[in-house]
Amino acid sequence: MNENSVGEARDAAVGAAMNDIQQIETEQGVTRESVDAIRQRLLKLANQRDLFPLDDFPAPGADAEQSNVMYRLAQGAQDRFALYAQSGRGTVETPPHNHTTWAVIVGFHGQELNKFYQRTADGGVEQTGQFIVEAGSGVAMLAEDLHSIHIEGSGLNFHCYGLALERLDQRQYYSESSGEWKIFSAVGEIREARTNLQSC
Repeated sequence: MNENSVGEARDAAVGAAMNDIQQIETEQGVTRESVDAIRQRLLKLANQRDLFPLDDFPAPGADAEQSNVMYRLAQGAQDRFALYAQSGRGTVETPPHNHTTWAVIVGFHGQELNKFYQRTADGGVEQTGQFIVEAGSGVAMLAEDLHSIHIEGSGLNFHCYGLALERLDQRQYYSESSGEWKIFSAVGEIREARTNLQSC
């Protein structure tokens, strides 16, 4: 396929996946089972590897301030059901944080270590587990679930949220240095990757 046909085919496949995801939430609500069904649907999308050539999602250059960038693949009405491709290089890390909406991450290229936490009685966090997201695998979280991301080297993964990142201005993260919970409002760079610029 040429570049234009790849973009059109990608938009069509992404649109079909997001329509299915919206239907899953409409029919099942937001539960552990429904977000896992969303994870499984996104894995099917990520398996269409020819639609997501890595050259279409370059990571920031070595002189860039940030080492990762989000590419917007879909964003529905009222900013619901947003899908991004996160492309990174070098070291990418986040503190433990929630999302205030459901979130699903599936792998495509490279490895993304997800660590999971629970709040402690003294207001801190303790790790409860971890999982490596890579091609063929993913994780699904509810609004108040806590995780952190750790990447070394190049990577491209899909991040899907019940509400667009720009609207997630009340996310909380735990600052280990201060021992406090703070608002994690920074979104970082988001680049437009929709060919038809139509919401799904």
